[in-house]
Amino acid sequence: MISIRLSRWILLLVLCSYLVALHACKKDDTEKLGTGDGQETPGKIPGLGEMPGEPEGTQFNLPAGVRLIGEIEGQEDGSSSRDCLFDGQGFNVMVKMKLKRDSSVSGPLTVEFPPGLVITSTAEGFQHGLLVERMVVTIPPIQPGSGGNECQVSLLLFCLNSAKRTSDATARYKFGPVTSSKLLKDLINRLKGKKINYREFADGDPVWFENQEKIQDAIWQLTDGNGLREKDIQYLNELPNR
Repeated sequence: MISIRLSRWILLLVLCSYLVALHACKKDDTEKLGTGDGQETPGKIPGLGEMPGEPEGTQFNLPAGVRLIGEIEGQEDGSSSRDCLFDGQGFNVMVKMKLKRDSSVSGPLTVEFPPGLVITSTAEGFQHGLLVERMVVTIPPIQPGSGGNECQVSLLLFCLNSAKRTSDATARYKFGPVTSSKLLKDLINRLKGKKINYREFADGDPVWFENQEKIQDAIWQLTDGNGLREKDIQYLNELPNR
């Protein structure tokens, strides 16, 4: 009788040990998904959504030989002959800037705006903007006359703070970082090679507007929500390749 009881106690101890180990494994899996301590969590990314602080990453700077004239402003003019570049993927944050080539620089000169670039609002209450596709602009050679060596660049960006205001002519911005957010970088990778740039569609094409609305909603699930939903992932996967 004693040996039977002892066997039962041993079996119970083994079972308890198994349950503890199983719980630990589940906890590890949860942390790998980004919801454990020290991991990035949707809705709690610094500077994005309603979280305090500044967006994090590597600061973007213009290349040598190019400088910004004035401030980066909200774009409400639409495309015009003044633009060296009018392109992007979003609609809620539209900005314009004037870039100028230094007179000491000769030959072709380009500026690359990388995927993940954050254009940061400097005015209270306005959204930060996110570029998800690489944009390249060629700065033209210096021309005679006033303003002849200025190049206007307009970028169409996604919003990173759903509760804040969309851009308008009163909004002001600065170059922020290229995001280090793993959640945003994962989404950017999902969009790599997809046909989502404004220039790839005819003016006013409703498909472009539908795409940017669905992508914007997916971004807000990361910055203000609980993470990408199955329907977000399915939509991103089914976007046509260029």
